[in-house]
Amino acid sequence: CVMTADAAADNLLGLPDELTQGGFYVGKVAPGSKLWFGDRRIRISPEGYFALGLNWKQGRLAKFRLVDSRGRSRHQRLMVKKQTYDVQHIDGLPPKMVTPPPEVLARIRADSARVRAARATDSDREDFRAAFLWPVRGRISGNFGNHRVLNGRPDSPHTGMDIAAPTGTPIVAPLGGIVTMVSDLYYTGNTVIIDHGHGVSTVFAHLNEVTIKEGQIIAQGDQIGTVGATGRATGPHLHWGLNWYKERLNPALVLGE
Repeated sequence: CVMTADAAADNLLGLPDELTQGGFYVGKVAPGSKLWFGDRRIRISPEGYFALGLNWKQGRLAKFRLVDSRGRSRHQRLMVKKQTYDVQHIDGLPPKMVTPPPEVLARIRADSARVRAARATDSDREDFRAAFLWPVRGRISGNFGNHRVLNGRPDSPHTGMDIAAPTGTPIVAPLGGIVTMVSDLYYTGNTVIIDHGHGVSTVFAHLNEVTIKEGQIIAQGDQIGTVGATGRATGPHLHWGLNWYKERLNPALVLGE
C-alpha cells in the first residue's frame, strides 16, 4: 500500500523522526503487530517493544512495513542522517603487520566463527530496553567507523569505541543480560560477549582479567572484568562494541554524559 500523508505524519513505530547511521533504537508498536525493516522481520515483545540497529552506511531512508493485529498493512519511511568517519593512511608497514602469518589464520577463522555464533543469539530477553551505563570511564582513544589504509590496502572499519584506562580498572556491564562468550582471541585477547535480547549484544575486548563465566546471568552494573592490553593492543584500553544481529553499531550514540 502507499503511505498516505496522514500515515506519514503519524510515527507508527515509536522511533525518532530522523535516525542516524550506526544508531541503535528501541521502538514500540501496538501489541500483536508484525513489523519488517526492509526484508527483515523484527522480533516484537508481547508489550510491543522492539530493537533496531542501522548499518554504518545505511542509505538516507529506512523503510518499514507494519501489519496490525487486524491484518492492515501500513508503510513508514524515516530519514537517516549520514555520519562522517576518519580515514588514516599508513604506509611502510612490515607485511606481517598487514597480513597475518599463515600459521595463525586457522585460529583467526575459528575465533571469527565463535564470535558470529554468539552474536547470532536471538533471545526473548528485554534488557536492551534500559538506558546504557558507561562500561568504564576514560579517554576515548578510538572511534567507531574510523578506518585505516595500510600499505594502500583498506582495513576493515573500527567496529566499536576504545576507552583508554589503566590496567586493572574495573569494567561493568552497561546492561543486564546473559554471558554468551568468554574466550581468548588472537586479535582481541580476553573477550566477552553479553546477550541483551532481541539480537542486541555487547562485546568487551583486550581484558586483563575476566570475572564472569559463559552462561552466567548478570545485572546492569555488575563487574565483568578489568581493563588490559591482551591480544593485539598497543596499550591498556577497553574496546567496546554494540551489535544488533550482524550489524555493528556505534556505542557512542547510546551513551549519556
